[in-house]
Amino acid sequence: MIKTMYFDLGNVLVFFDHDKMCHQLSLISGLPPADIRSMLQENKMQNRYETGLITTDELYTRFSHASPKSFSLDEFTDAASNIFTPNKEIFPVIKKMKQQNIRLILLSNTSECHFNYIYKNYPILSEFNEWVLSYKAGACKPHPLIFEKALTLANCPSSHCFFVDDIHEYVEAARKAGLDSEVFSNVATLKQHLRDRNVFL
Repeated sequence: MIKTMYFDLGNVLVFFDHDKMCHQLSLISGLPPADIRSMLQENKMQNRYETGLITTDELYTRFSHASPKSFSLDEFTDAASNIFTPNKEIFPVIKKMKQQNIRLILLSNTSECHFNYIYKNYPILSEFNEWVLSYKAGACKPHPLIFEKALTLANCPSSHCFFVDDIHEYVEAARKAGLDSEVFSNVATLKQHLRDRNVFL
């Protein structure tokens, strides 16, 4: 029986569009989208931001110095974060699990501005007992450290925990950390995984 359930955030609770983010950042900064992708990925700025090595203010400053146009911090965070749409089909599943007193923990690679935006716009996050976020944990999935942190919050043996993530590599890493895990593809399949573990919604 599942006593603690871990959910990934991106492409599980909410869908996101990185191309939209790069386009919006391009509009406010004057930088080509390709340059923005290069700054975030090739320079590992996104990873450094998502592991808490640089702050939102520091990221904004770096973008500002590289951009031909000026823009405010609020404009920057909105352009970077207004890229999500809710997976509304999964919300009733979360609420029903909460009603069954299953402990809910969010386990996500995310950044400060993205998480703040999602929390503000999607109240479903308030259903969770704990949030294990990469920028606070200092590690991104698939690093073992973030799973170790997550398991300390379970309040039950790992044999009673279950985790879903849309990325196969992260599911495999979770299993290596001792966490029962499956790839999330859709809500119908998730419900079957839950039924297989004696959770009936």
